[in-house]
Amino acid sequence: MVQVLKEELRQAIVRHAQDEFAQHGYANASIKRIAANAGISVGNLYRYFPGKEALFETVVSPVQHELETLIYNHEKYAYDEHTGIFELVVQALTAVVGEYRVPLLILIDGSKGTRFENAAADFHQAMAENVADHLAAYNRKQGQAAFDLQTAWPIAVAFMQGYFEIIRRHQDPEDCKQVVRQYVSFWYQGLRAFL
Repeated sequence: MVQVLKEELRQAIVRHAQDEFAQHGYANASIKRIAANAGISVGNLYRYFPGKEALFETVVSPVQHELETLIYNHEKYAYDEHTGIFELVVQALTAVVGEYRVPLLILIDGSKGTRFENAAADFHQAMAENVADHLAAYNRKQGQAAFDLQTAWPIAVAFMQGYFEIIRRHQDPEDCKQVVRQYVSFWYQGLRAFL
């Protein structure tokens, strides 16, 4: 029974920390406010987390891992002719929105002063590598360098920044998922030849 209560309190601390980081970012977040909102003392909070950095990492690490896995290991996701690659991408990107919308916003907009402060640039780089692979495969298929691989960077940045902007602007999960679906559809129509 005591362990359950401890886990419930730990989860409450994480929820209140997420709210604090979403509202104030890492730099302006306050351990005192997190503890007060969780209904505990700062000393008790430190029994669960050694500090603000550990709390921040607990909030943003899962979404960072999820998005990196999606970008780097996209070819490992199984799809069939009925589902198709387009539907797979939509499902994966909307799943991230559904489960991790707020932590993702914290990661990309509120991580200044942490080891995660370059997360958006890291996602851009990972996506650029992904796009470059597709462009190289397309060039091989065409038997010529139809596309310069340097175009991978601006394509990746544009795609990721658009995705982030949708998440920022659409708080309703279903609305956000619908806009992500339309956004990916728009991009997919242009990139279909590379997939």
